[in-house]
Amino acid sequence: MSGGIDRRPDVAASGDESVAAGRDIGTAVTAPGAIGTQHVVEHHTHLAAVAPDGVQLAASVEAPRGLTNLPERPRLFVGRTRELGLLRAATEAGDGPLAHVVHGLGGVGKSTLAAHWASEHARHSPVWWMSGDSPATLDAGLCALATAVAPALAGYMQQGQLRDWALQWLTTHEDWLLVLDNVADPADVKPLLAAVPAGRFLITSRRSTGWHGVAERISLDTLEPDEAADLFGRIAPDAGEGIPAVCSELGCLPLAVEQAAAYCLETGTAADEYLALLAEYPADMYTAAVEGGDMQRTVARVWHVTLDRLADDPLAVTILLTVSWFAPDDIPRSLLDGLGTPPAVRGAIGRLSAHSMVTLHGTTTLSVHRLVQAVSRTPDPEDPHRRAEAVAAARDTAAKCLVRVLPDDDTEDPSNWPVWRTLLPHVEALAAHAAADTDTPDLVRVFSRVGKFAADQQLRGRATRLLSRGEEGTLRLLGPDHPLTLTARNRLIGLVPLPLEEALDHVARCARVFGERHPEALTARYELTASYLESGDLEGATRNAELAVEMRSQVLGAEHPETLRARFGGLMAAAGKGDLESLASVTKTLLDDCVRSLGERHQLTLDVRVLWAQLMSDVGRSLAVPAFAAARAGGEEGDDLRTILERLRDELGPERVREWAVASIPEATRRLEDCETALGREHGDTVAARLHLAQMHLGAEEFGTALLHARQSARDAERYLGPGSGMTLGARLTLLIVSLAAKDIATGTETIAWFRDTAARGDISGDIEKFQQSVDGMAEALAKALLQTPTDEGTE
Repeated sequence: MSGGIDRRPDVAASGDESVAAGRDIGTAVTAPGAIGTQHVVEHHTHLAAVAPDGVQLAASVEAPRGLTNLPERPRLFVGRTRELGLLRAATEAGDGPLAHVVHGLGGVGKSTLAAHWASEHARHSPVWWMSGDSPATLDAGLCALATAVAPALAGYMQQGQLRDWALQWLTTHEDWLLVLDNVADPADVKPLLAAVPAGRFLITSRRSTGWHGVAERISLDTLEPDEAADLFGRIAPDAGEGIPAVCSELGCLPLAVEQAAAYCLETGTAADEYLALLAEYPADMYTAAVEGGDMQRTVARVWHVTLDRLADDPLAVTILLTVSWFAPDDIPRSLLDGLGTPPAVRGAIGRLSAHSMVTLHGTTTLSVHRLVQAVSRTPDPEDPHRRAEAVAAARDTAAKCLVRVLPDDDTEDPSNWPVWRTLLPHVEALAAHAAADTDTPDLVRVFSRVGKFAADQQLRGRATRLLSRGEEGTLRLLGPDHPLTLTARNRLIGLVPLPLEEALDHVARCARVFGERHPEALTARYELTASYLESGDLEGATRNAELAVEMRSQVLGAEHPETLRARFGGLMAAAGKGDLESLASVTKTLLDDCVRSLGERHQLTLDVRVLWAQLMSDVGRSLAVPAFAAARAGGEEGDDLRTILERLRDELGPERVREWAVASIPEATRRLEDCETALGREHGDTVAARLHLAQMHLGAEEFGTALLHARQSARDAERYLGPGSGMTLGARLTLLIVSLAAKDIATGTETIAWFRDTAARGDISGDIEKFQQSVDGMAEALAKALLQTPTDEGTE
């Protein structure tokens, strides 16, 4: 009704103890026969129209069949089998009032799941959708329900009366489903759930806590990769082969996948082009909305409302922006300890978890969705939480957190390896996300130290990236003669030898800055041997190796680990000369010294013992020189397989190779056991030891055992060393060759597919075309084996 004056000729009231008023009054109280609620009637507020005689009470009114107000019936719905199963099982039980809350990160598809379930699976009438972001919107939803069930009520009841009538109706009926969407606070819906004894509630909320005693929780995570790709393809079927890569970059978050696909469809953009745009223009792409889309539902805006709710706790926002610079998973909570008092930090983390912005894993680690991280690292002048200065401050805070927790002790101490291994991916993430010109002296030192640990663990590619960043940063920030710069360079050239002239200049510079007897000067001298070898100067390499050993003996002692390591490095030059008898004698002496000084299971002892075992037979000695050549070229042990299977069988004969392999199995088994005990399963030497054992069983024609070890070494190499590492490629190649020998076509086919997928993802360094040709050759060999094999059953 409109207007400021009531023009009705008269008023009336029906029902026992009811009240009617024709003009302004202060307070009217109604009782049995009407709605038992007190209402304040403001000046110039019109009263309801006359209630028709004989109107039915809520208990006697049946809802129209099929009544619903669902905002959508999702047609592009994929996955969610587990969640639908939980809802179905609960509904079929049908014993008493039922309330479930689907909770998760904004944009993960909670409302879509609720709408899909309500439209396709729920067998209720009515099915009523209500916004739950505040008590007011809940009341409005109840009022709308009342007038939908009994339209005549709209003519004579005000909002409070309609709400109460709806509550009475819900209380006296059972076959209904209320969807309470986007509930901000569990406390807002507790009175509603407590007031009704029957019916069904399905709640969606970003809040993950506070539901005990209120509703059964169903946590909703992102889509599986194939489900995300399916969703993308349904929207933009012509986007090309880059769809899986885009979905991966977006963390398979349904909202982001839908918006990316819609963008590709509307603008005629291929998926791989979208990926390039996302990398170069993240701020634009995260805020992009297609024609007719909701700007407030873009990935850059979807979490803004959550941050607004956390704004009264600035530490929570600071922590979220800070952890966005780390790797998304297994973030140690100890990294954040210095950001405030323990209660304040715990409280802030708890609030972030409660609003689904982070996920807690026990009491020690947390994770963040990678797209939340990406958006949080992208400045937005229109978002007060993500202004450029706040993002930059969070980056610097992340660096300080890493500097604070990095161990002071040597990276070669196994007792510290769990800490280093935990921090490594987070240091790598910060290096990848932060521009090099933002690095601080403390941070580049972190890159250099963690890079050294990665090198010690045989993580060549990862180590080289971090060591290069550390060396370049110290050079830019501190200058060429600063001790930290020279130390950082020493660590890098252990993996990437300098050209000989540069190496000689570096040795002279270290001697001048540190003094000739300083450990860093001795390291520079030791690493010079590799530069001589790279230049092809074997005589120079031999002289320098001898000098490095002599200097370390004088300064550190003859049995110091660094002296023994220099002696081991000197064997490279000796191998280059081809004097295998002398090499065997020197190696045996070094092995005895390592056992006495370092113990049976020290990493260096294990390395020396491998060489000694190799030199104990004619077949093994024939591998020594090419193995050292491969090491000088940066190869890894997996590359030796071709030499074992092709060169040896051709030149020495298959029977000699088989006998050698059989005799080598006990020592190879011992090596693996010692590596697992002393170094751990994650260490590159342990992966190499298992791969070597697989190769020995292959050479011995024990194909079943070879297949088991080859599978495990391939899995461990990919998990711990990375899909693009030389060790991983060598392990997969071994697995392929063993599968062919064992006539396990299923494993061979799977391995060929792995090689193709790895190349497609860009995880291969070097000549991609040549690599793909190699894969084609492997596939051809597999096809020939398939033609010769009467069955495709695998060998276990």
